[in-house]
Amino acid sequence: MADNTRFNLKQVDEYGVELNGSFTGTVGLLQRGRAELGVASMFMRSDRWRVLHFSSETVALLNAFMFRAPAQSSVSNIFLLPLSRGVWCCAAALLCGSAVLLAVLSCRLVAADPTLQLLTLPEIFVFSIGTVCQQGFYIMPKLSSIRMIMFLTLLTSLFTFTAYSAKIVAILQTPSAAVRTVADLADSHMDVGIQETTYKKVYYAESTDPSILRLFHRKVAPLGERVYMSVVEGVERMRTGLFAFQVERSSGYEIISKTFTESEKCGLMEIEAFKLPMVAVPLRKHSGYRELFGTRLRWQREVGLMSRVRAIWLAARPRCEGRGVGFRAVRLLDMLPALQMLAAGGLVAVVLLILENVYHHYSRTGNVLRR
Repeated sequence: MADNTRFNLKQVDEYGVELNGSFTGTVGLLQRGRAELGVASMFMRSDRWRVLHFSSETVALLNAFMFRAPAQSSVSNIFLLPLSRGVWCCAAALLCGSAVLLAVLSCRLVAADPTLQLLTLPEIFVFSIGTVCQQGFYIMPKLSSIRMIMFLTLLTSLFTFTAYSAKIVAILQTPSAAVRTVADLADSHMDVGIQETTYKKVYYAESTDPSILRLFHRKVAPLGERVYMSVVEGVERMRTGLFAFQVERSSGYEIISKTFTESEKCGLMEIEAFKLPMVAVPLRKHSGYRELFGTRLRWQREVGLMSRVRAIWLAARPRCEGRGVGFRAVRLLDMLPALQMLAAGGLVAVVLLILENVYHHYSRTGNVLRR
């Protein structure tokens, strides 16, 4: 700085918000002519353009929801994903066809093979269910035709079950891509947090996007001030749970690069909720320094000084170098549909047991009365 240059530096707590036509903070000082230049660049908003000028943009701050890609089991039933609808239909048609064929042949050939008397319709149904579950059958017919039907049904089920099991393993190790937009995030089971910033509420209040408004009313508004948190806290919750954190990308990348493992970095996903305005150096309206600062800032951009400063001070997205390393442990959540099916089956079994006991009791009582 030249020897004949003097300046009076004033420090304020905020950039400035409009209250009854007058701004507070830095914008207020520039509006009232008590300052010539804002040392810290700020967002180029239309309400600020009315009371001050900007010389040149400096950096582009990018804001996004960051989260680890959720497991498939978090967003869907993994036990229904391995096979396509066509394969499910073909498997069901095969079981139904074999059951019908067994029922017809057992009725026609019961004279040639007395063991077919045991192959009733309920037993055929049990055979079909057991075939799906890779279970054998206690009835062994003597006729080769009946044996061939049962053998081919079991063999086809074995091939299908092998492909099904292999696909289940792949799905358990593959993150889901179901959450791609703000609307998906609003409809998901993810919790949401927002970085504590000076503009944290402004853009939600001004937004007219239906998806953003739905996200705000479903995820943000019910939590109140608890939804706003520091970058360190938000990134840690994002690392350890099903959590989406809205943060300035450079701030989030810096903490992520220090705390995430390589495999965790590979599962990082982002959704941009809204675009932030460009950041520029503010000056008093019609200031004589506007062209001077604008010229020098454009020169710094052209020669690469701004790019160098951004590379030093703004963290870049961490590179994914650990994709495919290690395996994710199977959690209780992954097995939840199977446990729910087991619980439902147990409940049905208890109900059937009660009905059978009631039927047996009344049947025995009726027989005694008839005697």
